[in-house]
Amino acid sequence: MSAHPAPGTTPEQAGPSPLRPAGERTGSGQVPLVGILLALLVLALGVVLVRDALVTLGALGGQPWFAQLVDVVAGTTPATWMVAVGVALALLGIALVAVAFRRRTRTEVRLRARTAVTTEPRDLARLSSSVARDVDGVLGARTSASRRSVVVRISTTGDAGTSDAVKNAVTQRLSVLERTPTVRVRVEGGSS
Repeated sequence: MSAHPAPGTTPEQAGPSPLRPAGERTGSGQVPLVGILLALLVLALGVVLVRDALVTLGALGGQPWFAQLVDVVAGTTPATWMVAVGVALALLGIALVAVAFRRRTRTEVRLRARTAVTTEPRDLARLSSSVARDVDGVLGARTSASRRSVVVRISTTGDAGTSDAVKNAVTQRLSVLERTPTVRVRVEGGSS
């Protein structure tokens, strides 16, 4: 859907229509853990297959493991413990699929904009520290941040109201975010 030009302007003068915002980036969640586990299982299977191939070719002594496994399985009769093992394996498979499709964590904070502009919490921490250092009475500042909260630790000259001034300045600077995080200020030196 394109934007309509203002009355009295040509489409060339109106400029391009705004872009649709892209979706927020997300972290990988637990997918890498499942991938590593499956890769290790496939690697172990490959080692067993190579070993059996070398035994079959006569390069190694012994019996092929898969042939022994087939002999063991062929000689078994149904037992109640097999049901429990089957249920446990089915639940493990369901758990692996559930982990793969679980909602992934968001790692960025969206700014208010027509296009998708985001930043990371570590950048919010840097920005908040910089803003705090510009407030009168602040000797130093360091900040930790997440998507929902920012904690600014300041050392001050002891002026009253410095922590409130820092909180107001940081909150105002972070108001460009789509969801402004909670700002807390902790004084580490002096009192305010």
